[in-house]
Amino acid sequence: MKILWCHEVSYLDKPVYEYQDFAERLSGRGHVVEVIDFSEASATALATRRVSRTGEGEVALTPIPHRNLPVLKYFEARERFRRMLSSRLRKGDVDAVFVYSVFINGTQAVRLARRYGVPVVYRVLDAYHQLRPGVLAQAILRAGERYIYRHADHVLVTNEKMGDYVQALAGAGAAAPSSVLDHGVDCAHFSPRSPDVQLMGEYGVTRGDEVIVFLGTTYGFSGLLELVRRMPDILRRRPAAKLLIVGGGEMDEALAAEVKALRLEERVVLTGMVSYQDVPRYLSLGHVAVNPFEINDITRDIIPIKILQYQACGLAVLSTPLPDLLRKHDSARSGVRYSASDAPDAFVESLIGMLDDRAATEAQAQRGRRLMETRFSVDAAIDQLERTFVELAAASSRGA
Repeated sequence: MKILWCHEVSYLDKPVYEYQDFAERLSGRGHVVEVIDFSEASATALATRRVSRTGEGEVALTPIPHRNLPVLKYFEARERFRRMLSSRLRKGDVDAVFVYSVFINGTQAVRLARRYGVPVVYRVLDAYHQLRPGVLAQAILRAGERYIYRHADHVLVTNEKMGDYVQALAGAGAAAPSSVLDHGVDCAHFSPRSPDVQLMGEYGVTRGDEVIVFLGTTYGFSGLLELVRRMPDILRRRPAAKLLIVGGGEMDEALAAEVKALRLEERVVLTGMVSYQDVPRYLSLGHVAVNPFEINDITRDIIPIKILQYQACGLAVLSTPLPDLLRKHDSARSGVRYSASDAPDAFVESLIGMLDDRAATEAQAQRGRRLMETRFSVDAAIDQLERTFVELAAASSRGA
């Protein structure tokens, strides 16, 4: 099949998650995948090249060209995408369109794909309109979401709560057919391993350190700034503690400034972005993995992919009690333990408890690895995604 894969974030600059992983695994199975992305950080020229972020397969990457003019770049990219997609659909060789975003390419992908009789699948990772600040921007994006949820051929949600969100926003009886597609994790790539000696030397990690590891984007709601501010207290109670933040994002400068102000350079490490291939090496340094997210409208119904990667690597996980995460990864059968609330002090108390009770923490880690192997394999997710495309393409060819 030929699949157009559309998003409005950079394919190359964004940390690897299912956006890149799913696309490249489909390519590895013999499908032709072209990614159309948008990089808002700089001006972009029109060019197509072969790329791979995971090593699982190559995709053709075509960025939406724009001149990086403040605000106007979003409208320019929206119009450019319309032309790009129209020209591709007009050729008649596209079998399906897969979309993650709303404003720049989401609503237009749905509208144009329907015009040309090509099935379009929309992937819901979060309450999209809440990711942007401003009442006007949120109102525009909310209307875009509603249009997509009503008119896409199929909507794939990450969990049942996101399905409820889609139904509520689309309106009673108006939503497109939907199903749950779990995040998948590659249990061969993300697997338990001995601490990486090279990285230990590079970041000053010793055998006696108790490494607390965070992986992913440093969002404002990540809870990392409050965790760093409490590191002096953690160190008074667990002198061997060391916080390793693997990734990058909007809080990088604030985190670095706080580390310097508190003179924590020896006990808090900010690695910046690392390659997908190297992530398991970094996770191998950890004793406990953390997800200190604030609970808000953005995070309440999500299951961060890092949770699966932590568990697959044999790490016990401490998370704030995100409701849907707690429901699908209860502590009795998973590798995740939960703090009493998302309050930073409550999170720290649970963290200290996990470091204090190493036997229970190790048992938690083993449960998590078993759950990933039996329930959250990425191959099962790709099988389901592939079936969805095949069934929709077959229905489209019948004129359904």
